Amino acid sequence: MTEASKRVPLSTPAASAAAQLGCYSKQVGPCVRACGGLTARYGTNARPVCPACRYEEAAAGAAQQRR
Repeated sequence: MTEASKRVPLSTPAASAAAQLGCYSKQVGPCVRACGGLTARYGTNARPVCPACRYEEAAAGAAQQRR
């Protein structure tokens, strides 16, 4: 899953979300930003912010640097 990928909706089964996120289903949880997306929230390689939010944050930071 690339950073620019669509948000994985909360209604997605854990096994499917895990396959998209590259983690185990027991590691899947909601994004801490309450955006309605799932992320690999638990475990040793936890990413509490979902890929879509990380992408939006990086894009905003890049736009700010161009000013």
